[in-house]
Amino acid sequence: MAGNTKESDQKGLVKTMRSLDLHMKKLAGYYEPHRYLWMGFLRGIVYGLGIIVAIALVLPLLLWLLSSIDWIPFIGDIVSDIVLRMEGAQRPY
Repeated sequence: MAGNTKESDQKGLVKTMRSLDLHMKKLAGYYEPHRYLWMGFLRGIVYGLGIIVAIALVLPLLLWLLSSIDWIPFIGDIVSDIVLRMEGAQRPY
């Protein structure tokens, strides 16, 4: 009886090891370093473009909001100076 259990345990272990080997071979087929490099490169490009678009949309909105704060006494002077400097930096001529 004990020998039969040992043989069935060994057969189960062999079956499990073959299944694991099959899965490892499948996973090895999916690993493609050039694909990961290409996807990382594209991810970086998209991230950079996203930042540029966000800045292009947020900065004018922020300047427009700051230019409408002229009526607040102390902050209005600071904001006016910032707006003038930003407009001067945009026009180098």
